[in-house]
Amino acid sequence: MRKLILYVDRDSGEKGRFFLKIIQKRMPGIKMHICRTVDTCVTEVNQTKSYMESPIIVLFTDNEDRLDDLYDKKQIYQDKKIVMVLPREKKRDNTAVIHRFFPRYFTYMDDQYDDLCDVLHKMIVQ
Repeated sequence: MRKLILYVDRDSGEKGRFFLKIIQKRMPGIKMHICRTVDTCVTEVNQTKSYMESPIIVLFTDNEDRLDDLYDKKQIYQDKKIVMVLPREKKRDNTAVIHRFFPRYFTYMDDQYDDLCDVLHKMIVQ
């Protein structure tokens, strides 16, 4: 079974806690590793040995600064299964930045993350 690597920065506050609570509730029994810093996420992704055990990486970027931090390390996410959660409020158009991660799916912060959980379930089953 595939593992989920969840990046939710330690400074993401209530939005991050709510996101984690929803994912953990909707995905019981799934092996998850929660990364609270970009460096921890990089280390966890680099520990993946083969494509067959390739984890699904969920990047929760609650503001544009975190998106920029992840973008600086984007090379480690190449050929990985990426799902992104993006801030709804934005100061600039991040479309080009987002697509450089080649995400399988991206969404914006919302109330219940139903669509995101459905996509993750399908990705895990594959």
